[in-house]
This record gives sequence, structure tokens and C-alpha cells, in this order.
Amino acid sequence: MIYRKQQIIGGSLVGADAKLSYMGLFSVVEDAISEGMGMLRLDGVTVMRDYNAFWVFTKNKIKIFGSVDWGETVTVENFVSSVSSAKIVLDTAIKKSDGSIVAYSACEMCLLDIATGRIRRTSSVGIGENFEVEQSLCEICFDKIEDLDLPQADAVKVRSTNIDLCKHCNNVEYMRFLFNTYNVAQLTNLCAKEVEVCYMAQSFEGDELTVHKKSLPDREILSVRRNGSTVIKCCIVK
Repeated sequence: MIYRKQQIIGGSLVGADAKLSYMGLFSVVEDAISEGMGMLRLDGVTVMRDYNAFWVFTKNKIKIFGSVDWGETVTVENFVSSVSSAKIVLDTAIKKSDGSIVAYSACEMCLLDIATGRIRRTSSVGIGENFEVEQSLCEICFDKIEDLDLPQADAVKVRSTNIDLCKHCNNVEYMRFLFNTYNVAQLTNLCAKEVEVCYMAQSFEGDELTVHKKSLPDREILSVRRNGSTVIKCCIVK
């Protein structure tokens, strides 16, 4: 089953160049996942209320093929492309009016039990062997990200507005921490082809985090850490 909607790229989604920003892109993907899962009655609010569980992002890789202007209307499509006993993968395609894909995300998620914090089987929320999946429109493979020997670039504190319904720092807020290590000119000229994120742990209101970054000729390697342990790590391919 494919969730599909038309979306105008509004001012909150664009950067200083009046084009869909990296933050905006991650927000569009997050909203599409939430809405698509809502259509399946598997959204975060429903699984909390009915199954005493919550979803966490474990990996997200976005391929970027072009840009979208402020005020432009795009088609956003979201669907489940893979299911296993422990995880689910949702694909999100952002298409221009001519049908071309401007950005494509594959996002892996797993379930955690609210009471214990342990991983739950997807079958515990009704995702069985006959669950309908769709074929991916773009081949995406998750890569191993090495975040060793990264200099510290920033220090941040998790604030109330970074927190989502799971009472932990929202996945998009981590991207804000990462992208804030660039100035406007650097961010505008970054020209990323891929952004991959591996979410390894949770952080909570009041946590003190450090952001680490190393720039290489063909990529940027970044991580967010709490007390020296990696919370998320990211690779931006240029």
C-alpha cells in the first residue's frame, strides 16, 4: 500500500538559498513516514496506545538527485519495502511535477517496549508474514560508518523543543545539531549526494552532547556523542 500526497515546499522547509534544505528534507521524510504508518494504523501514537511500544529510527539513508524551490509542489510517496521479525524499512520518494525523483529515502525502524526498553518483534503489533510490501524505486544499501578520530566541532544540550512523543530527542533534531556545525556559505555549497545516518542510542532532555566532524575530499563524517559514547553517526557524500 502506497501513501501519496501533494506537498508545497513552504518557507519552514527551505534554507538561505530558498531551496528545500537538508533539515527540510529530513522533516518531509519524517512526516511521510508518520502519515504512511498512520494509514496502516501503525503510527507512533497508535502503537503506544494499543501495544505499549514505540518506534525508533535505526538507519536512514537519503539519496539526493536534484533541488526543489520554495513554493514548488512535489509528490511525496511512502511505503513499506521490507519487513523482518525485528525491523521494518520504509521508502520515501519525493517527486517533481514531471515524475522525476528529486530525493529518495530508505529508513529502517525497530520497535521498543515502553516498559522494558527492549526490542519487540514486529509481529507484536500485527505485522505478519502476509504484510503487504512494495518494490523499492531506488536501490539503497546501508553502509558502515566509521566515526573514529573525529575532532569536536560543537557542544549542545538537549532542550524541551528537541523532544518528541517518545520523550527522547527526535531524529530530525540530531540533524539540526550536525548541520549547525556549518556556516551558511558552507551549508549552501555542500551539494550532498547522499546523507546516511545510523541511530545507535537515545538521548533525553537535559543531556549534554558533543558533536564531532571530519571533512574529507569526498565526504563528511559526523557523530553526536554522550559521555564519549556514540548516539548517532552520519556520512555525507559530496
